[in-house]
This record gives sequence, C-alpha cells and structure tokens, in this order.
Amino acid sequence: MKKGIREKLKKNVVSIVLLGTLSVTVTGCISATRSLGIDTSSNKEQDEAFLRGDYNASANLAVKDKDKDAKIDSDNLLPTLKAGNAFLYAKKYQLSKGYLDESEDIIKYQREQIMLSSVSDYIEELQLNDAALEYRATMADSIMLNTYKAIDLMAKNDFNNARVELNRAVDRQRRAKEVYSKLIAKQKEAILAKEKENGKEAKKEKTEKDDGSIIGGIGSILTKTLNDANTTKMIDSHYSNLKSFKAYPDFVNPFTTYLAGLYFRITGDYSKSVDLLKEATGMMPKNRVVASDFAMVDKALSGHKIRSKYVWVIFENGLAPLKKEFKVNIPVFLVSSKVNYVGIALPEFEPRNDAYSSITVKAEGSSSTKTEVVADMDKVFKTEFKYTYNDIVTRAMFSAVLKAYEQYLTSKTSGYLSMATGLFSALTTHADTRTWSTLPKDFQVARVKMPKNKTVQLQLGKKNETVHIAKNAKNAIIYVRVPAAMSIPSISVINF
Repeated sequence: MKKGIREKLKKNVVSIVLLGTLSVTVTGCISATRSLGIDTSSNKEQDEAFLRGDYNASANLAVKDKDKDAKIDSDNLLPTLKAGNAFLYAKKYQLSKGYLDESEDIIKYQREQIMLSSVSDYIEELQLNDAALEYRATMADSIMLNTYKAIDLMAKNDFNNARVELNRAVDRQRRAKEVYSKLIAKQKEAILAKEKENGKEAKKEKTEKDDGSIIGGIGSILTKTLNDANTTKMIDSHYSNLKSFKAYPDFVNPFTTYLAGLYFRITGDYSKSVDLLKEATGMMPKNRVVASDFAMVDKALSGHKIRSKYVWVIFENGLAPLKKEFKVNIPVFLVSSKVNYVGIALPEFEPRNDAYSSITVKAEGSSSTKTEVVADMDKVFKTEFKYTYNDIVTRAMFSAVLKAYEQYLTSKTSGYLSMATGLFSALTTHADTRTWSTLPKDFQVARVKMPKNKTVQLQLGKKNETVHIAKNAKNAIIYVRVPAAMSIPSISVINF
C-alpha cells in the first residue's frame, strides 16, 4: 500500500464536511470508494454467471478485474482465485492451472510482506479498514487452492504433479497453526508497543477529567475498550453459538484429507493412504464411503488384495457462506467527550443454499446410491473463524481506538477538522466481507463398482446425465460441480 493514502482520504472527507458533497476522487493503490466500503469490482456479475453455470464467462469477468500493471499485484488475489476456480469447471485446465499458480505466488508474496512489515506499517493499515486493503487468503483458501490444483492436474492425467499438490495441501493443514501464529505476530507486537506508550502518554497528557480529555493515551483507551464488559457482551451476542460450536480440527478440511487418501489408494500407495483415510473417517464417521475406503486399504496392508475396480462420484454442492457486516458503537465515555464517533465493524457468516441434498448414482451391476457429505464447508469456515475470533475482534477494537485518539487530537486544533476526522472514522469503519464466493457449501461422495459398459447415470434433481468413462480405465473419479439447482452442471471424468 502506498504511503499517504490515508491522509488523501482524510482531505477528501474534510471536503465532504465543508462542501456538503459526496464526490470523492482518490488516486493510488486504494480507491476512495473502496476505502468507504463500496465494491467497484464485477463480483456480482461474476457470481451471477457462475450461478447460471456459465463458468467460462465468470472466469473471464474475474480476469478483467485484475490489475495488469504488475507481475505480482496483491490486489489481484481474489479475482485470480475465482478465475482459476471457474476455468476448472469450464474444463480449460491450462488456464485454470495458470491462475491457480499465480494465486499461490500472490499468497506467498503477501505473507512475506506481512513478515517484513514494521509496526508503523501495520498501524497505518488499521487507520483505514480491512475492506480497503488487498484481500488476504484465509488458511482455508490456501488449502483449497492446492486441492484444486491437484484436481486440475488429475483431469489432465498429470498424476505425478497432482501428487505433489496433494502433499502440499496436506502439509498446509499440518502447518496452518504455525503459519497463522507468525502472521498474527505483527498485531500482537503493535498492541504491545501501544500499551507500552501508556506511561509516556500519561505523563505527556496532563489533563483534568472534566474537560473531555483522554487520560493515559492510546494504551489506556485500548485496555479500557478491550476490558469493557458491555462492549464485549454486545459483540458476543452476534456470535452466541460460536463458543459451543464443534466441528473439525483447526484449519483442517476433511475433503482435502479424503481426496489425498483416495488418490493414494487408487494409485496403490496404501501406506500413505491409510493414515489419511483414517483421519477422514475420524472427522466424518457417518460417511459410509469414507469408512469403506479406509477399511479396504487397511485390509490391503494386511495382505488382502483389492481386486474390485471402482468409480467415485465427487459432488461439489451449492455455495459456501457469505459474510455480512454488523457494527457495534463503543460508548464514547470510554474515550473522551470530545470524540464524535467510536465504533467497530465485524463480519458474521450468512449461509447459502445447497443445489441438491444429494445426487443419485446408477451403474450397471450396482445398486443405485446417493452421495454423502464428506466435508461441510460452512463448518470449515466457522472452525477457522472460531480459532481467529479473538484476534479479529482485537484488531477491530485497536483500529477504533487509533481513530478515536486521532479525533481527540484534532479536537484540540479545529472543530471542523475534528468533525471531519470523526466522519472519516465512521465512513472507514467496515468489516472485510469479501470471500472466495465460488467455493461450495459442501463436498459429497458416492462409490459404485466400475460398470462393464463404462457408463454411469447421474440424477441431479429432475435432471439426468449420462457419463462415459474411458474403456481402458481401471478406476475413475467423476467430478461434478452444481452451484444451484438452476445451474448447468460441470461434469469431468478423471480416468486412472
């Protein structure tokens, strides 16, 4: 982010106050409209095309949102992820792989920059809002990125590189807590630095309690805000079921674990497969396919050869949750009577619908069967949110405190400037509600024995699809993506 953007934005907000206009024009890495929480991308059009099942159009709209000026532009992450994801369903595997590779480069660059940034850089970011900054990948995003790269490579019959990507995805899950700890360290360092200023500011600010002044500086306000019972209660009321929420292990996606185990099972690496399928079974104990796959591999390691050949149907169903914003106004008496506005904005999840509760799979020589959930992505995202919740709330409060303190300082100089700073604070208090919106609500799986006629029938609601498997295939995965019941399905066959 270019330095000085916040000052430019503040000058524009002063113009709003003094001239009574809502016209804002800012140049730089962050537009004024975006800093005020206005999305100027083609996200809506992308998602509408995706929902129709026009995956190619959705991908191309995402590509148009990318900034072409830099080889690695961290603002490009979200459209690049969506382009890679949509091109996969459009069966344009080379394009898909290219954009997913680029996404991984951006994530790596972003995380390196966070590690290298200073406390002052972090604090400058907080004086805007998360929605004004470049989109940063969640741990779940990172894991799904490598998972999709593996699926892309399998669809191209590049099984050696698919193996590499699955190993990376599993390794990302294993190291996720360590990576997150490093990324959040800058926040903890900044808060500690501000809390240490408390004593110095208290001596510098020799004030009376009845003149509206801040007693003790930023460190003092931050401590009071974080410890205020009423504010904490208001925030917690929006996440009432979060503390009792139980799902998957932290930063683990059961689908990624299962897919890796399934790949190694199909390719005959039973010793690698067994632990992954055992882990998947532990997370999804009611899924009969997962349990049966694990049992087969476990027996194979004991000398019972797997003779039957199978077709697995993997179904990406519906759409993952969106985020919506809610705001909490912090009582100004915690800060100063000279402060016009103190508030925080936080995200909360808004679930979306599935396409079908399941799909039916029919094949010659097998009874019809229905797909079963192997990973609930609503739970995957909620599990990660629960782990990061305290850090998200602390960041929002820290941002509010910095803006409040600036209001107080300007109030001693100019009433108009104080009003403008207060308005700037209110207008730039936004939660980051952006998500990788084309991810599914859940992943499901079914399995049938390989039919002699190499044909599988899929029943998707009232639609029937006939899928042909390669004549020389020993095993196969049929990969199905349906965002909504109205969508044109994407169906790919991976022949082994």
